[in-house]
Amino acid sequence: MRKLFLIAIFMFVSLFSFSFEFSPVGFDKRIDTGEGYGEFQYYNSTLEIQRYKVSVFGSGKADDISQYVSVYPKVITVKPQSSSIVKVYIQAPPTLKKGLYSFMLRSQSVPVPFLQKKQDGKITPAVSMKASVVLEMEAFVGAMDDPFIISNEQIVTKKENGKSVRYYKAKLENKTGRGYGLGVAFGDSSGSLISINQKGRLPNGSTIYLNERIPDLARKVMFYDYNNQKFLEQKIDIK
Repeated sequence: MRKLFLIAIFMFVSLFSFSFEFSPVGFDKRIDTGEGYGEFQYYNSTLEIQRYKVSVFGSGKADDISQYVSVYPKVITVKPQSSSIVKVYIQAPPTLKKGLYSFMLRSQSVPVPFLQKKQDGKITPAVSMKASVVLEMEAFVGAMDDPFIISNEQIVTKKENGKSVRYYKAKLENKTGRGYGLGVAFGDSSGSLISINQKGRLPNGSTIYLNERIPDLARKVMFYDYNNQKFLEQKIDIK
């Protein structure tokens, strides 16, 4: 927990120090079935070119799989007001047992020369600041499709702007053995999607408390796996 907190703080500082924008924040893919491929999007909302060197190194844990991780390209340039993609692929050897595995992904800014105007009006070359962000990524081997543990469910009705609005409240525990980039969605009576709320990454062993506004036609609560772009089988009826 302390490590995750420090990473979050470093991420927060980096976001404001050199405009690092990156998604998703997790890998969370099964790697023993040929599905160990993921894309990470680097965004640049500034008016200056940004360049990053992307690398993989060991997590220092017994479950480290950095030696099986490939990254392409290793250096990317992101133009102003645009985005670029880094591709990550993991080919797991057949000797890996069922379980959770980790590696570290580093994004290091590469100084980009640019021109700056001094107070005396002269134009001189300058270099952007160099900094880096390191994130721990996880992947898994074997089927891990256990449902979330849901408890303390409530449907709460509130008055908002003179209208009755319902909220779905619950405690959600992830003891599935793997992490998720989680979305909480609502569907109608046929299961068709009405809305989805992104909740961020939910690591294995963690808990969140849901307090989600229920759309008028909603009849089901559903869960979406952002990193694998699919809905989970687990659904909850709204009564």
